[in-house]
Amino acid sequence: MAGPASTDLAALHRHLLAVIAEASAIAMADYRPGRRTSAEISWKEGGSPVTGADLAVDAFLAERLPRGVPLAYHSEEQPESWQGTREAAYVVDPIDGTRDFLEGGEAWCVVIGVVAGGVPVAGVLAVPARQQVFSAWRGGGAWLNGEPLGAIPSPAGPLRATGPRGALDFLAGRIGQPLEQAAAVPALAHRLLAPVKGQADLALARAGGHDWDIAAAHAILAECGGSLERIDGQPLTYELAGRTLPPLMAGETGLIDKIRSTLLTDSA
Repeated sequence: MAGPASTDLAALHRHLLAVIAEASAIAMADYRPGRRTSAEISWKEGGSPVTGADLAVDAFLAERLPRGVPLAYHSEEQPESWQGTREAAYVVDPIDGTRDFLEGGEAWCVVIGVVAGGVPVAGVLAVPARQQVFSAWRGGGAWLNGEPLGAIPSPAGPLRATGPRGALDFLAGRIGQPLEQAAAVPALAHRLLAPVKGQADLALARAGGHDWDIAAAHAILAECGGSLERIDGQPLTYELAGRTLPPLMAGETGLIDKIRSTLLTDSA
């Protein structure tokens, strides 16, 4: 599946939608709105949490996804999968925004991207607590709960941005333009879709993200006329090797191109 045809991607998209519905149900079994999760909680090296629900969803996806369409499997919760590959692979974050999940928030999501030849070609992102499923495949459009998503509009007026305050201040200083802070979204993959949802013109991510945080959102953004790029202007590539990413920005392609041009001119 180095260069899948549109018909192959359409079938893969249907497979992803069916699987993520089951995965969402597994996560919801331990979700408690506004309260602590019923799942067991442990802590990774570095202090980030992982719950029994993360691991249960991951185990399900690792078995179910390749059984339907046999591709490699790359997951946050399986370090042995961080070997790096150019083969087509599922790129999975079983629960993005685990802290939000375990505290009973609504922004956490289940994320499945598909990367082939280092490029995202399909993605689904479910927000089970809000009964939302975003999806896309390359050349096939983007969807929310089965309804087509329109193009991200060009910004009119002051730029609204969501992301860490430090990232907003840094970018505002570099482009010489204030940024109005839009509502915070604690799950990175979900935050990157803020321009698609009309909640912000820009979505920013600090350094430290990973391929599994962004692949699905990248596929969806691309089908809505959006871009996801590194703030330093270097190419964003998917190596599936577990490496951390530099700061990122997502938004309507024309806006991102304009910001990138300003940043590159400023650094010249």
